Amino acid sequence: MVLRPLVSVGPRDFARHAEGLMDDFGLTMLPVVDQDVFLGVVTEPGCRRGKEGVAAPHVQQVMTQPALTAGLDMDVRDLYDAMTVFDVLCVPVLDDGRVVGMVTRCEVLRAISHDDPHLRVGQLDGAGLTVIG
Repeated sequence: MVLRPLVSVGPRDFARHAEGLMDDFGLTMLPVVDQDVFLGVVTEPGCRRGKEGVAAPHVQQVMTQPALTAGLDMDVRDLYDAMTVFDVLCVPVLDDGRVVGMVTRCEVLRAISHDDPHLRVGQLDGAGLTVIG
């Protein structure tokens, strides 16, 4: 499993802060957490839309809630289907309501094409699942 720090924002952070983090880390979305509990996601388009008419919106004003997530025991093929239907490129992986990683649609597709067709999200290895220690 790949380990790296999780980049996230809180609901009371400013949207421009979230947008800056996405730019700094080359991300298109961030999980929104409050006291380690997952609340939703904030995206680049959401931050940009939030700027219209609001001087300094907070993340809670522009975040997507509810958001597509994956559980560690979710079938990778089911996750790929959901990501395709909802047109999302990256989803937070949750364990007991806490974000434990992120997985991209490309990583899921790679796992489907090279591994066991009954693979679970929590079994992704290497580039498949970024686990937050």
